[in-house]
Parts: sequence; structure tokens; C-alpha cells
Amino acid sequence: MNKNNNRYVAHLDILGMSSIVTKNADNAWCLLSDLVAVRDQTNEDAIEFLDDGKVIPFSEIIQMVTFSDTIVLFTKSDSDLELRCMIILITEMFHKAMCRCVPVRVGLSFGKFYFNLDKSMYAGPALIEAYHVGEAAQWLGIVFSESVQDKATALNMMSGSCKIVVEWVASSLDAAKRNRGFINSEYLDFTTLHQGYLLKFIPSLHKDISICQSMSSILTR
Repeated sequence: MNKNNNRYVAHLDILGMSSIVTKNADNAWCLLSDLVAVRDQTNEDAIEFLDDGKVIPFSEIIQMVTFSDTIVLFTKSDSDLELRCMIILITEMFHKAMCRCVPVRVGLSFGKFYFNLDKSMYAGPALIEAYHVGEAAQWLGIVFSESVQDKATALNMMSGSCKIVVEWVASSLDAAKRNRGFINSEYLDFTTLHQGYLLKFIPSLHKDISICQSMSSILTR
């Protein structure tokens, strides 16, 4: 039982949704439908850790709640295993959203978060922090708050021979803040403003980059 209510919380939403709705409500609905399809697909997935062979369905340890174009994800408690699963899950959701040309960004934080699923009640500083760190990032990707940075780095997660967590330069509305997030640094090029930490995608993402080149047109329609 999580007595202190500390847990990992992710805030995922569609970049520029208000503008998209204003310009073309039909397009906005299509984007939202695709995002929900991504949510449903990943929620049914499971992950197998090669070091111990353990298979864990995401739905067993991570809860998802949807509000319009926003998906809030949170763990049951604060274990390293749950952080590993959260990182993998939001990466997979971002990957699948990109392949559907849905422009999303994600903020990940750690701290107090209270919820009552039966009464649809959700609140806590961890959610506010995840929202702010995700909204401040000026890109499509995943950003860590300071509350998660050291914890994620200490996991030493690997993809083949490559470290998943790598130091990088990240753009933000607040150039004074240092954040960490996800990026496929081998295939994507972003304008950068300040130093932060990022996570590299699994290499298979580059196969789908051509599919996502039309994403920028969605934001300008």
C-alpha cells in the first residue's frame, strides 16, 4: 500500500489542439480518435524484462485517465520497476502517436498524487509539475521534471549497447530550467536553448520518420 501517495505521473497531450480545433474541428476529432486508439493499444500491451524474464502487463501497475486530448498516467507507488515501466510505456505511446501523425508531448514527474477512480477525482503537485514541464517544452517529445531526473538516470536503462538516458540540449519556454526528455537524437534535429537530459528512442523509430513528416502540416492547417 502506498501510504505516502508518492508516485510517477505523466501528462500527455496533443500539441496545438486548441488551434487545430478552431481551424478544423473534423481534423481535431480524427487526431483525438487516433490518440485514443494509441492509448487502448498500449494499455493492452505487456513488457518482458530480459534480465529476469518477468512479464508485466502495463495495466497492472499504470493507470490511464483521459480528459479530452489529455491522457494522465500514474503508477501505483514509487518503485524503480514502476518507473522503468512508465518510461517504456510513454515512449511507446509517443512512438505510436508519431506513426499516426498525432503531435504529442509528455511531461513526467514524481511526487504526491491522490486519486479516486470511482468518483473521478485526481489532484496533487506531481500532476501540476508534469503538466508544466510538458507544456514548457517547445517540441514533440517527452521531458522529465527535476523530481525524476536522477531517478531515471540511476536506472541505467539500455537499448542494445546504447544508453537510453543521454545528456542533450533541450528547448524550453523557460531557458533557466534544466529538463530531461525523450528524443531520437540520431534522426531528429531540434532548435535548442538550454542544457538538459534526454532519452533516446529504440532505433526502430527511424523507419517511421517518413510517415511523420506530414505532421508539421497538421499544426499549420
